[in-house]
Amino acid sequence: MSSPVDDSNTHLGPPRRDTDPSSDDDRLGNRSTNNDERPLTRENPPPPSGGNQWGVLFKAIRDGTSQLAEKLGRDPDGGDGLDSAWHPEDYGFQEDIEMREMLAQEELEEHAYASKLQSVLGSDANNLVKNLGLGETPSRTNSNDENLVGGVLWHLLSHQMGHNPEEIHDDGAVPTSTEDGLAPLPTDLRKRRKKKWYDEDPTNDKEGRKKMKEELLTQKIGSLLTRQRYMIQLCRALMKFGAPTHRLEEYMQMTAYRLRVQGQFMYIPGCMIISFDDPLTRTAEVKLVRTTHGLDLGRLGDIHNCYKNVLHGRLSPDEALPVMDDLLTRKSRIHQAWLLVLLSGLASVAVGPWAFSARPVDMPIIFVLGCLLGTLQYVLAPRSALYSNVFEVTVAMLTSFLARAFGSIYYSSGEPVFCFSALAESSIALILPGYSVLCSSLELQSHQIVAGSIRLVYTIIYSLFLGYGVTVGLTIYGLMDDNATKATSCPSRDTNIYGSVYVQEFVFVAVYCAFAAILNQAKWKQLPIMSFMGVAGYTTYYFTANHLDSRFGSTIGAFTIGLCANLYSRVWHGHAAAAIVPGMWTLVSSGLASSGSIISGLAYAEAVKNNTVSDSTMTQTQESLGGLALSMVQTALGITVGLFLSAMVVYPGGKRKGGLFNL
Repeated sequence: MSSPVDDSNTHLGPPRRDTDPSSDDDRLGNRSTNNDERPLTRENPPPPSGGNQWGVLFKAIRDGTSQLAEKLGRDPDGGDGLDSAWHPEDYGFQEDIEMREMLAQEELEEHAYASKLQSVLGSDANNLVKNLGLGETPSRTNSNDENLVGGVLWHLLSHQMGHNPEEIHDDGAVPTSTEDGLAPLPTDLRKRRKKKWYDEDPTNDKEGRKKMKEELLTQKIGSLLTRQRYMIQLCRALMKFGAPTHRLEEYMQMTAYRLRVQGQFMYIPGCMIISFDDPLTRTAEVKLVRTTHGLDLGRLGDIHNCYKNVLHGRLSPDEALPVMDDLLTRKSRIHQAWLLVLLSGLASVAVGPWAFSARPVDMPIIFVLGCLLGTLQYVLAPRSALYSNVFEVTVAMLTSFLARAFGSIYYSSGEPVFCFSALAESSIALILPGYSVLCSSLELQSHQIVAGSIRLVYTIIYSLFLGYGVTVGLTIYGLMDDNATKATSCPSRDTNIYGSVYVQEFVFVAVYCAFAAILNQAKWKQLPIMSFMGVAGYTTYYFTANHLDSRFGSTIGAFTIGLCANLYSRVWHGHAAAAIVPGMWTLVSSGLASSGSIISGLAYAEAVKNNTVSDSTMTQTQESLGGLALSMVQTALGITVGLFLSAMVVYPGGKRKGGLFNL
């Protein structure tokens, strides 16, 4: 399938003819040598006008700036913006559309259109019968044109039926003799004599030629299988390391077009359906690539570089396969369980002050609860497939139970020592479905209704699990302790507790983004831009939410992050797919904290304790269980609108050239 790609390093479309009438070569390829006969405007062009002078000046400044930026480390091949380059219809089967457009250009009448259509279809059927049904040699004009190469079945059938594409001349003529490529001589011109030993030519050995053909066939089929295997490995790596899901089909389509592999692709969460087509035999080979969708911000950039090098022809599929296998099999940069547990505790501490109003006295308890979450996530869950299915519920139950227990410790004056809500919410902030919200938002923005809807429903169900676990944990401790805390918020903020409210709000945001990025295997050089985008997005969210509403604040925050990511892609050619993730987590945590939906099950826990469950309390229960999911949906809608507006600002006309790993 053709696609509109225009890149400075390689052209991924069909070759273009030079139709410039001012070309120095004539139509036969002969270069003119008589310079005196050339027009005067070709020999001595007039001086550029004022407007052209400014254009030349601006071009020189732009080229010089680009060269300076590349020396400073900017990627010369382009970045990955947040725009949507292709429409979902462009990923599917296109031959019927291309045929209809071709016939429509001729402006035929209705009856003529029908006859022309039948003629085209009949011609295709006739070629298929000649090529395969009758065993005749296919009429191909150029055996080296990779666009006409079929699949594995085509090559095998061609070899079996005696088709030899290597003997087809450029003019379409096919030799009648399969032995030496020449037409047989007439009988009367043949001289019969005994064949001497010196007449034997090793190149005419039937066995040798048969072996040579088999080797050539093996080489062609091996090349095709290598390209297909590379595409399967690329798909698996992109899904495993957290590539933006709404662009997976485009990545695969661009790779197939560059490698001259006929294929169609359809992505649903957790699975990619790949159909390798053989247009010459009208057959297809379907592959299902299934893998758990993970997130590795460091290896995501490495996969992008490998994908880009193959797309530009700097790497062949044979050379890229070992690189891909190494990325898939090697261990993560931070794979020690104890270090991951420690980072989970530090990230939980960093999210507490700005998202849930945690005080310094709450931080040691938050650190312990965060390390408990990390132990269950990185130690116990990988060892037990059965426990991994109930990991989220058990973590929410255990942390909310312990948070209410610590929150029920009081001073002699009756004031609680620890803030219960900050402990309960900060301890599960790392397992909130922030990345799932981001992916579903981008999929819906790109009009991928199937994948976006499935992921959004999964996010809602996941949030219901967390809300249910929190409610159960609060209820169990409430039944055990009559003096269990009932406070749903922390005491009023003391602006001097951290020295300044801006330290509490913004400094800890940068620290949280850094810890969260390291926890998800980001490289050290990625941390500054990730922290900057997180702080920029939360700053606009903070001031907007204080004056308007938290849902509107999510939109403004997402717009800010998307604007920074698109500019980072367009100016510095960076990987916006990785840089945007920690900033989106800040918006999800802030949106849920402002709604108070995480601990909204406290009312039901008190009703169960006092044995006053009624229809009204059941309604409250439903609201408490659905409050977290509703808040998650509202946050997702705000992020979707914000990212869409940011893409419109940076790319008002779209980015149809964006064939490179766009987010």
